[in-house]
Amino acid sequence: MEFIKILTLILFLSIVVSTVFNRINIPSVIGQLLLGVILGKGVLDIVKPTHSLELFAEIGVILLMFIAGLESDFKLLRKHFAPSFNVAVFGVVIPMILTFVTSIAFGIELRESTFIAVIFAATSVSISVEVLKGLNYLQSKSGTVILGAAVVDDILAISILSIMSGTLTGDFSWQSLALLVCLWIVFVVVTIASYKWIIPEILNLVKYLDAPQAPTVVVLIICFIFAVFADAVHLDAVLGAFAAGIIVSASDQYDNEIGDNIEKIGYSIFIPIFFVSIGLSLDFSNFLKDFWLIVSLTVVGIVGKLFGAGLGARISGFSNKESYIIGSGMISRGEMALIIAQIGFEVRLLSEEYYSAIIISIILITVLSPFFLKNSISRDVIE
Repeated sequence: MEFIKILTLILFLSIVVSTVFNRINIPSVIGQLLLGVILGKGVLDIVKPTHSLELFAEIGVILLMFIAGLESDFKLLRKHFAPSFNVAVFGVVIPMILTFVTSIAFGIELRESTFIAVIFAATSVSISVEVLKGLNYLQSKSGTVILGAAVVDDILAISILSIMSGTLTGDFSWQSLALLVCLWIVFVVVTIASYKWIIPEILNLVKYLDAPQAPTVVVLIICFIFAVFADAVHLDAVLGAFAAGIIVSASDQYDNEIGDNIEKIGYSIFIPIFFVSIGLSLDFSNFLKDFWLIVSLTVVGIVGKLFGAGLGARISGFSNKESYIIGSGMISRGEMALIIAQIGFEVRLLSEEYYSAIIISIILITVLSPFFLKNSISRDVIE
């Protein structure tokens, strides 16, 4: 029953902080992130990041990105693929360079500095999706480019991680890289086949099922299958969920009522848990010792994505205001960077000496990122 108590506490306080932050015109996701910091190691230390909470959080981010896919326009994503690619490439390369130089400046050895640069190359767009949804900006041109760039960024980050970790540990082989590419091709082929034939047929058959909420349940099954499939081919599960959302929403059999039902399921319990869980791991015990490193990595992490992704958007013909919005939407690191950091720590590419500082920096960037996106969109509306 201990988990039920913790779950009740988090859900109750999530409602309270969401109400307060919405009343003062600040995205509620910021309140939920800060709530996690307060309840976790950073302040009160009354909620531990248990396996059960992590499982709920994983379902939450999968549902969040599935909902984003349901609300996305595939034609717009395809139309804006080129600028999305530019945004992703510049948004990966520039943060890596800045982070590498910063790490070297703090006396971190070459191999570890290289891996730290890989960590800060990743973008986690789940936080941005929530802010974009709250401000009714998800289906805008800038919002579409952010989503498209996040997909490309995800693939680039995983590719770089595979090559770098293999090279730095001496386990790299062209065969393993070729296998990885082949697995991704299989994912693309299956996704296209699902988009054109498989999913429309499945949704067409759902009307013959005599079961409570059958359409919603079947669509959820599709979401989870794609999340598992993406993970199996060494992509992020949220990428699979996002692809599933796009495929389902493009079908003629899709009903908006299904999307409404999934939003109710997600936002009632799983998605708030995901946002709160991000802040639970923040530990300030070594904050003073690593203060300047944390500050530097946080600043470089924000500036690198803001300038890099923004530059990619500007080169693609977007205005300064739109480039600022797109750059702001790519700042968040979230679960993707945390996963890469954990992988590096396990294979000893990231030492215990700097592990805490990296984690604190990632979480600080994630907590601060909604402020930048909210500010950029507010300025866009005002101007």
